[in-house]
Amino acid sequence: MKKKSLIALSVIAGLVALWIVFKIIPFQEIVENFHNANPIHIIFFLISSCLIMIALAWKWKVVLKSQNIKIPFSHLFAYRLIGYGISYLTPSAKLGGEPVRAALLSRHGIKFSRALSSVVIDKTIEVASSALFFFIGVLIVLFKFALPGQTEITMLLFAIVFLVLMIFVYHRMASGKGFIRSLCKTLRLHKIKKVDISEKKLEEFEKRIIKFFKQDKKDFLLAFIACFVSWIFMFLEYKMATLILGYNLSFTTLFLIISFVGAAFIIPIPMAMGTLEASQIAVFTMMSIKSAAGVALAFIIRIRDLLWSIIGMLLLSYYGVKISKTIEKSYINSK
Repeated sequence: MKKKSLIALSVIAGLVALWIVFKIIPFQEIVENFHNANPIHIIFFLISSCLIMIALAWKWKVVLKSQNIKIPFSHLFAYRLIGYGISYLTPSAKLGGEPVRAALLSRHGIKFSRALSSVVIDKTIEVASSALFFFIGVLIVLFKFALPGQTEITMLLFAIVFLVLMIFVYHRMASGKGFIRSLCKTLRLHKIKKVDISEKKLEEFEKRIIKFFKQDKKDFLLAFIACFVSWIFMFLEYKMATLILGYNLSFTTLFLIISFVGAAFIIPIPMAMGTLEASQIAVFTMMSIKSAAGVALAFIIRIRDLLWSIIGMLLLSYYGVKISKTIEKSYINSK
Protein backbone atom coordinates (compact mmCIF):
# COMPACT_ATOMS: atom_id res chain seq x y z
CA MET A 1 0.00 0.00 0.00
CA LYS A 2 2.85 2.32 0.88
CA LYS A 3 4.55 1.61 -2.46
CA LYS A 4 1.35 2.39 -4.37
CA SER A 5 0.96 5.66 -2.44
CA LEU A 6 4.52 6.70 -3.34
CA ILE A 7 3.91 5.92 -7.02
CA ALA A 8 0.64 7.89 -6.93
CA LEU A 9 2.41 10.85 -5.33
CA SER A 10 5.20 10.77 -7.94
CA VAL A 11 2.61 10.73 -10.74
CA ILE A 12 0.74 13.66 -9.19
CA ALA A 13 4.02 15.58 -8.78
CA GLY A 14 4.82 14.95 -12.45
CA LEU A 15 1.39 16.08 -13.61
CA VAL A 16 1.63 19.26 -11.52
CA ALA A 17 5.07 19.99 -13.01
CA LEU A 18 3.68 19.48 -16.52
CA TRP A 19 0.74 21.78 -15.75
CA ILE A 20 3.15 24.51 -14.58
CA VAL A 21 5.25 24.14 -17.76
CA PHE A 22 2.24 24.45 -20.09
CA LYS A 23 0.87 27.32 -18.03
CA ILE A 24 4.12 29.27 -18.51
CA ILE A 25 4.65 28.35 -22.16
CA PRO A 26 1.64 28.36 -24.53
CA PHE A 27 1.12 25.07 -26.37
CA GLN A 28 0.81 26.89 -29.71
CA GLU A 29 4.29 28.36 -29.23
CA ILE A 30 5.67 24.85 -28.73
CA VAL A 31 3.93 23.47 -31.84
CA GLU A 32 5.33 26.26 -34.00
CA ASN A 33 8.80 24.71 -33.63
CA PHE A 34 7.68 21.77 -35.81
CA HIS A 35 6.36 23.79 -38.75
CA ASN A 36 9.54 23.46 -40.81
CA ALA A 37 10.43 19.90 -39.80
CA ASN A 38 12.34 18.04 -42.52
CA PRO A 39 11.20 14.40 -43.10
CA ILE A 40 14.83 13.42 -43.76
CA HIS A 41 15.81 14.57 -40.27
CA ILE A 42 12.90 12.60 -38.77
CA ILE A 43 13.95 9.44 -40.63
CA PHE A 44 17.59 9.76 -39.50
CA PHE A 45 16.39 10.46 -35.96
CA LEU A 46 14.45 7.17 -35.93
CA ILE A 47 17.37 5.28 -37.49
CA SER A 48 19.74 6.68 -34.84
CA SER A 49 17.36 5.60 -32.06
CA CYS A 50 17.29 2.05 -33.48
CA LEU A 51 21.09 1.95 -33.76
CA ILE A 52 21.43 2.95 -30.10
CA MET A 53 19.25 0.02 -29.03
CA ILE A 54 21.17 -2.36 -31.31
CA ALA A 55 24.51 -1.23 -29.82
CA LEU A 56 23.21 -1.68 -26.26
CA ALA A 57 21.82 -5.14 -27.04
CA TRP A 58 25.19 -6.05 -28.61
CA LYS A 59 26.92 -4.95 -25.37
CA TRP A 60 24.71 -7.28 -23.36
CA LYS A 61 25.42 -10.15 -25.79
CA VAL A 62 29.16 -9.64 -25.26
CA VAL A 63 28.67 -9.86 -21.48
CA LEU A 64 26.60 -13.05 -21.81
CA LYS A 65 29.19 -14.55 -24.17
CA SER A 66 31.83 -14.10 -21.46
CA GLN A 67 29.63 -16.30 -19.24
CA ASN A 68 29.27 -18.92 -22.01
CA ILE A 69 25.61 -18.03 -22.46
CA LYS A 70 24.39 -18.02 -26.05
CA ILE A 71 21.08 -16.25 -26.68
CA PRO A 72 19.87 -15.22 -30.18
CA PHE A 73 20.43 -11.51 -30.73
CA SER A 74 16.78 -11.00 -31.70
CA HIS A 75 15.70 -12.18 -28.23
CA LEU A 76 18.23 -9.97 -26.46
CA PHE A 77 17.09 -6.98 -28.49
CA ALA A 78 13.47 -7.70 -27.53
CA TYR A 79 14.36 -8.16 -23.85
CA ARG A 80 16.29 -4.90 -23.93
CA LEU A 81 13.21 -3.08 -25.26
CA ILE A 82 11.01 -4.67 -22.59
CA GLY A 83 13.41 -3.58 -19.84
CA TYR A 84 13.59 -0.09 -21.33
CA GLY A 85 9.82 0.20 -21.43
CA ILE A 86 9.34 -0.89 -17.82
CA SER A 87 12.09 1.46 -16.61
CA TYR A 88 10.49 4.36 -18.50
CA LEU A 89 6.96 3.75 -17.25
CA THR A 90 7.92 3.31 -13.59
CA PRO A 91 9.48 5.79 -11.14
CA SER A 92 12.72 3.83 -10.93
CA ALA A 93 15.42 6.14 -12.32
CA LYS A 94 15.91 3.84 -15.34
CA LEU A 95 16.50 0.75 -13.19
CA GLY A 96 13.08 -0.90 -12.89
CA GLY A 97 13.46 -2.97 -16.04
CA GLU A 98 16.81 -4.57 -15.12
CA PRO A 99 15.44 -7.43 -12.95
CA VAL A 100 12.84 -8.05 -15.67
CA ARG A 101 15.59 -8.49 -18.26
CA ALA A 102 17.19 -11.09 -15.99
CA ALA A 103 13.86 -12.86 -15.49
CA LEU A 104 13.32 -13.05 -19.25
CA LEU A 105 16.61 -14.90 -19.66
CA SER A 106 15.22 -17.69 -17.49
CA ARG A 107 13.03 -18.58 -20.50
CA HIS A 108 16.24 -20.10 -21.88
CA GLY A 109 16.91 -22.22 -18.80
CA ILE A 110 19.31 -19.73 -17.18
CA LYS A 111 19.15 -19.38 -13.39
CA PHE A 112 17.93 -16.00 -12.25
CA SER A 113 21.03 -15.23 -10.15
CA ARG A 114 23.29 -15.94 -13.13
CA ALA A 115 21.09 -13.90 -15.46
CA LEU A 116 21.00 -11.02 -12.98
CA SER A 117 24.81 -10.96 -12.75
CA SER A 118 24.96 -10.38 -16.53
CA VAL A 119 22.50 -7.51 -16.21
CA VAL A 120 24.49 -5.98 -13.33
CA ILE A 121 27.70 -6.17 -15.38
CA ASP A 122 25.91 -4.71 -18.41
CA LYS A 123 24.50 -1.82 -16.37
CA THR A 124 27.80 -1.19 -14.55
CA ILE A 125 29.66 -0.77 -17.84
CA GLU A 126 26.91 1.50 -19.12
CA VAL A 127 26.99 3.70 -16.01
CA ALA A 128 30.81 3.69 -15.88
CA SER A 129 31.13 4.82 -19.49
CA SER A 130 28.49 7.46 -18.86
CA ALA A 131 30.49 8.71 -15.86
CA LEU A 132 33.66 8.99 -17.97
CA PHE A 133 31.97 10.72 -20.91
CA PHE A 134 30.00 12.98 -18.58
CA PHE A 135 33.17 14.07 -16.75
CA ILE A 136 34.97 14.86 -20.03
CA GLY A 137 31.89 16.60 -21.38
CA VAL A 138 31.50 18.76 -18.27
CA LEU A 139 35.11 19.97 -18.62
CA ILE A 140 34.49 20.86 -22.27
CA VAL A 141 31.25 22.68 -21.43
CA LEU A 142 32.84 24.63 -18.55
CA PHE A 143 35.64 25.85 -20.82
CA LYS A 144 33.28 26.59 -23.71
CA PHE A 145 30.34 28.30 -21.98
CA ALA A 146 30.01 30.96 -19.31
CA LEU A 147 27.40 29.21 -17.16
CA PRO A 148 26.07 30.58 -13.86
CA GLY A 149 28.60 29.98 -11.05
CA GLN A 150 26.31 27.71 -9.06
CA THR A 151 25.51 25.62 -12.15
CA GLU A 152 29.22 25.20 -12.96
CA ILE A 153 30.06 24.07 -9.41
CA THR A 154 27.09 21.69 -9.25
CA MET A 155 27.93 20.08 -12.61
CA LEU A 156 31.62 19.71 -11.75
CA LEU A 157 30.97 18.25 -8.29
CA PHE A 158 28.39 15.83 -9.65
CA ALA A 159 30.77 14.74 -12.43
CA ILE A 160 33.67 14.22 -9.99
CA VAL A 161 31.59 12.24 -7.48
CA PHE A 162 30.07 10.15 -10.28
CA LEU A 163 33.48 9.38 -11.80
CA VAL A 164 35.19 8.61 -8.46
CA LEU A 165 32.36 6.25 -7.51
CA MET A 166 32.66 4.35 -10.80
CA ILE A 167 36.48 4.16 -10.48
CA PHE A 168 36.03 2.73 -6.97
CA VAL A 169 33.57 0.09 -8.20
CA TYR A 170 35.78 -0.92 -11.14
CA HIS A 171 38.92 -1.03 -8.98
CA ARG A 172 37.21 -3.26 -6.40
CA MET A 173 35.98 -5.64 -9.09
CA ALA A 174 39.20 -5.70 -11.13
CA SER A 175 41.26 -6.34 -7.99
CA GLY A 176 39.00 -9.25 -7.04
CA LYS A 177 37.86 -7.65 -3.79
CA GLY A 178 34.30 -6.80 -4.80
CA PHE A 179 31.90 -4.70 -2.78
CA ILE A 180 28.44 -6.26 -3.13
CA ARG A 181 28.70 -8.57 -0.12
CA SER A 182 30.00 -5.84 2.16
CA LEU A 183 27.32 -3.45 0.84
CA CYS A 184 24.55 -5.97 1.60
CA LYS A 185 25.93 -6.46 5.09
CA THR A 186 26.15 -2.72 5.66
CA LEU A 187 22.55 -2.27 4.52
CA ARG A 188 21.62 -5.40 6.52
CA LEU A 189 19.78 -6.88 3.56
CA HIS A 190 20.47 -10.38 4.83
CA LYS A 191 18.22 -9.61 7.80
CA ILE A 192 15.19 -9.01 5.55
CA LYS A 193 13.16 -12.22 5.40
CA LYS A 194 11.62 -11.48 1.99
CA VAL A 195 15.06 -11.03 0.44
CA ASP A 196 16.61 -14.12 2.04
CA ILE A 197 20.12 -13.58 0.70
CA SER A 198 22.61 -16.19 1.88
CA GLU A 199 26.35 -15.61 2.11
CA LYS A 200 26.96 -18.40 -0.40
CA LYS A 201 24.59 -16.94 -3.01
CA LEU A 202 26.11 -13.51 -2.64
CA GLU A 203 29.60 -14.95 -3.04
CA GLU A 204 28.69 -16.86 -6.22
CA PHE A 205 26.88 -13.83 -7.62
CA GLU A 206 29.83 -11.52 -6.98
CA LYS A 207 32.37 -14.02 -8.33
CA ARG A 208 30.71 -13.92 -11.75
CA ILE A 209 30.91 -10.13 -11.82
CA ILE A 210 34.52 -10.06 -10.58
CA LYS A 211 35.52 -12.63 -13.23
CA PHE A 212 34.29 -10.35 -16.00
CA PHE A 213 36.20 -7.28 -14.80
CA LYS A 214 39.33 -9.15 -13.68
CA GLN A 215 39.78 -11.89 -16.29
CA ASP A 216 37.59 -11.19 -19.33
CA LYS A 217 39.57 -8.17 -20.50
CA LYS A 218 38.76 -8.67 -24.19
CA ASP A 219 35.03 -8.88 -23.54
CA PHE A 220 35.21 -5.87 -21.23
CA LEU A 221 36.89 -3.86 -24.00
CA LEU A 222 34.29 -4.95 -26.56
CA ALA A 223 31.46 -4.05 -24.20
CA PHE A 224 33.00 -0.64 -23.55
CA ILE A 225 33.37 -0.08 -27.32
CA ALA A 226 29.68 -0.93 -27.72
CA CYS A 227 28.92 1.75 -25.13
CA PHE A 228 31.07 4.25 -26.99
CA VAL A 229 29.27 3.43 -30.25
CA SER A 230 25.89 3.93 -28.56
CA TRP A 231 27.05 7.38 -27.40
CA ILE A 232 28.02 8.32 -30.96
CA PHE A 233 24.56 7.31 -32.17
CA MET A 234 23.01 9.22 -29.26
CA PHE A 235 24.71 12.45 -30.30
CA LEU A 236 23.56 11.82 -33.87
CA GLU A 237 20.04 11.22 -32.57
CA TYR A 238 19.95 14.51 -30.65
CA LYS A 239 21.55 16.30 -33.58
CA MET A 240 18.66 15.13 -35.77
CA ALA A 241 16.11 16.02 -33.07
CA THR A 242 17.37 19.60 -32.84
CA LEU A 243 17.54 19.87 -36.65
CA ILE A 244 13.86 18.87 -36.75
CA LEU A 245 13.23 22.00 -34.68
CA GLY A 246 15.42 24.08 -37.00
CA TYR A 247 18.50 24.40 -34.75
CA ASN A 248 21.97 23.33 -35.87
CA LEU A 249 23.63 23.05 -32.46
CA SER A 250 27.29 22.37 -31.63
CA PHE A 251 28.67 19.25 -29.95
CA THR A 252 29.05 21.00 -26.58
CA THR A 253 25.47 22.29 -26.65
CA LEU A 254 24.19 18.81 -27.52
CA PHE A 255 26.22 17.39 -24.66
CA LEU A 256 24.65 19.86 -22.24
CA ILE A 257 21.18 18.91 -23.49
CA ILE A 258 21.87 15.17 -23.11
CA SER A 259 23.30 15.69 -19.62
CA PHE A 260 20.21 17.53 -18.44
CA VAL A 261 17.96 14.86 -19.98
CA GLY A 262 19.87 12.25 -17.95
CA ALA A 263 19.50 14.31 -14.79
CA ALA A 264 15.73 14.60 -15.38
CA PHE A 265 15.35 10.81 -15.45
CA ILE A 266 17.21 10.38 -12.16
CA ILE A 267 14.26 11.97 -10.34
CA PRO A 268 11.83 9.12 -9.45
CA ILE A 269 8.83 10.28 -11.47
CA PRO A 270 7.27 8.02 -14.15
CA MET A 271 8.27 9.11 -17.68
CA ALA A 272 10.11 12.08 -16.11
CA MET A 273 6.83 14.02 -16.37
CA GLY A 274 7.53 17.70 -15.95
CA THR A 275 11.17 17.21 -15.00
CA LEU A 276 12.18 16.49 -18.61
CA GLU A 277 10.48 19.66 -19.84
CA ALA A 278 11.95 21.72 -16.98
CA SER A 279 15.46 20.42 -17.69
CA GLN A 280 15.27 21.46 -21.33
CA ILE A 281 13.81 24.86 -20.48
CA ALA A 282 16.86 25.40 -18.25
CA VAL A 283 19.35 24.37 -20.96
CA PHE A 284 17.73 26.33 -23.78
CA THR A 285 17.48 29.41 -21.56
CA MET A 286 21.21 29.11 -20.78
CA MET A 287 21.91 28.91 -24.51
CA SER A 288 19.73 32.00 -25.12
CA ILE A 289 17.27 29.93 -27.18
CA LYS A 290 13.49 30.15 -26.76
CA SER A 291 12.19 27.99 -23.90
CA ALA A 292 9.41 26.68 -26.16
CA ALA A 293 12.07 24.97 -28.30
CA GLY A 294 13.32 23.15 -25.21
CA VAL A 295 9.81 21.87 -24.45
CA ALA A 296 9.43 20.86 -28.12
CA LEU A 297 12.65 18.82 -27.88
CA ALA A 298 11.37 17.20 -24.68
CA PHE A 299 8.22 16.32 -26.63
CA ILE A 300 10.30 14.54 -29.31
CA ILE A 301 12.23 12.61 -26.66
CA ARG A 302 9.00 11.66 -24.90
CA ILE A 303 7.38 10.40 -28.14
CA ARG A 304 10.47 8.29 -28.88
CA ASP A 305 10.45 6.76 -25.39
CA LEU A 306 6.73 6.08 -25.52
CA LEU A 307 7.13 4.31 -28.87
CA TRP A 308 9.90 2.09 -27.49
CA SER A 309 7.82 1.44 -24.35
CA ILE A 310 4.74 0.45 -26.36
CA ILE A 311 6.85 -1.93 -28.46
CA GLY A 312 8.41 -3.29 -25.26
CA MET A 313 5.03 -3.91 -23.61
CA LEU A 314 3.70 -5.59 -26.77
CA LEU A 315 6.74 -7.87 -26.77
CA LEU A 316 6.23 -8.67 -23.09
CA SER A 317 2.64 -9.59 -23.88
CA TYR A 318 3.82 -11.70 -26.83
CA TYR A 319 6.25 -13.68 -24.68
CA GLY A 320 3.49 -14.11 -22.08
CA VAL A 321 5.96 -13.97 -19.21
CA LYS A 322 4.70 -13.48 -15.65
CA ILE A 323 7.68 -11.65 -14.21
CA SER A 324 6.98 -12.28 -10.50
CA LYS A 325 6.38 -16.01 -11.11
CA THR A 326 9.45 -16.27 -13.33
CA ILE A 327 11.71 -14.74 -10.68
CA GLU A 328 10.20 -16.98 -8.00
CA LYS A 329 10.65 -20.11 -10.15
CA SER A 330 14.22 -19.17 -11.04
CA TYR A 331 14.99 -18.50 -7.40
CA ILE A 332 13.71 -21.94 -6.36
CA ASN A 333 15.75 -23.64 -9.11
CA SER A 334 18.90 -21.81 -8.01
CA LYS A 335 18.77 -23.26 -4.50
